[in-house]
This record gives sequence, C-alpha cells and structure tokens, in this order.
Amino acid sequence: MEHYIDVEQLSVSYDKIDIIKNMNLQIPKGKITMIIGSNGCGKSTLLKTIARVLKPKSGLIKIKGKNIYEQNTKELAKTMAVLPQNPQVPSGLLVKELVSYGRFPYQSPLKPLSEHDYKIIQWAMEATGVEAFADHPVDALSGGQRQRAWISMALAQETEILLLDEPTTYLDIAHQLEILKLLKKLNKESNRTIVMVLHELNNACKFADHIIGVKKGSIVFEGKPFDVITKENMKTIYGIDAIIEPSADQSYPICVDFNI
Repeated sequence: MEHYIDVEQLSVSYDKIDIIKNMNLQIPKGKITMIIGSNGCGKSTLLKTIARVLKPKSGLIKIKGKNIYEQNTKELAKTMAVLPQNPQVPSGLLVKELVSYGRFPYQSPLKPLSEHDYKIIQWAMEATGVEAFADHPVDALSGGQRQRAWISMALAQETEILLLDEPTTYLDIAHQLEILKLLKKLNKESNRTIVMVLHELNNACKFADHIIGVKKGSIVFEGKPFDVITKENMKTIYGIDAIIEPSADQSYPICVDFNI
C-alpha cells in the first residue's frame, strides 16, 4: 500500500517520562487506520504528535514527504483536519457557525466568507446529515449529532487526511455505528485517509483497513484486521486470553469472549 504519513524514530515525553520511544510507522493512503491499545499506551499521544498538538522529543513526522514542523500552520491545515477527544464549544454557538470554522485555513484577516466557502459549508453539513440542525446551538444536540457537527467542520477544511481521537467515546452503540458508518462512507466516496484512536476492538475490526497495536509507546503489530487480531496479539497488548472468530459474513475478526 502507498503510505501517506511517515513517522521516523519518534520519541515523545511528558515531564521527562518517555511515552513514545523510537517509533517508526507508515500510515497508508486512502485507507482507514485504527490505533488500538490499553489505556496509557501512547495512542492519543501518537495522534496528537502527528496532529502537531505535541512537539516530539526527537524524530520526524512527514506528510506527503514533507516535514510537518517545516510547514506553515495554515498550509498544513489544508492537508490535515483534526478532531480531538471531547471537543468543547462556547455556549450558544450554532452548528453552521461551528462548521464555518473549517474554512479558517482559506481565510485572510477581515475577509468575509466567499460564495465558495458557503457552498463547502453547506456540502459538509449535508454530507454528515446535520443540515437540519444548522441553526441549532451545538450544545443542544445529542452526542451523536454533536460528533457529526464536528466531523462536518473537519470536512469543511477540504483536507485529504482526517485525524480523530476516540470519536465514539461516551456514545451508545447506535451512535457509535452511525459515526463509524459516516466515516467509512467519506473514506470510500472521496478516498480520504482517516486515522483514528478507538477503544472498541470489534468496531475497529469491522471498519478498519489497517490496524496498529500499541503497547508502552511502541508498535507491537500493524496490518489488516484478520492478519493482526489474533489470540497472541490480544494477550500481548491487553493481557487477555481472547476468543477470536470470524464475523457472520467472514469479513472481519470478532473478539467473542475472553478471560483475564
């Protein structure tokens, strides 16, 4: 597979404690990549570092062959959109206003939104199914509707890459599937490269093209779900004796039970 994001000898520390150590990684283009692992293993740290939220202790991250730390912030924002964990908005902010923030990389100071900007905003709301809530406050929406509004803002950036940190956390199973189906649809229809941290193992297996397993800041495995979601790998990263079986349609592996 053609890769799009290169991580080379990456080390990241918090308060002099190493979280990621000499990591090397290639993320494929036009695929959905899921990052899994136990709490505190470095999943979100990796995503935040790729997103340039965190600065590494050492190493290099390249997107399309370019060092992200040598790129202008606005130019990078035209390539990569980021949805952090539990994003917050000011009380009363309308959905259409939130989505319009996605046009920031294309704006000049004091310049109003153009006709093209409004077309992209409308398209992004329609693509995520939030156009009916355009004039509603974001904080008045349900959890699933709020996540779709945030994804709509990310789409309005017109980027080739979407980074999402646990986008289904605190959502019930119906809303989890709603968000993941939306992301799969966006990936298939526009060939977007999507990278997300996910806790729900079976959802990761169902929707991922590529899965990366992380433990103590290191890559333990990476590859297609059927190749890497094995009893041995689940024991390594989660410490569980998992029972893995194929899904009903034989398209992805499922953890049907486990012993700690």
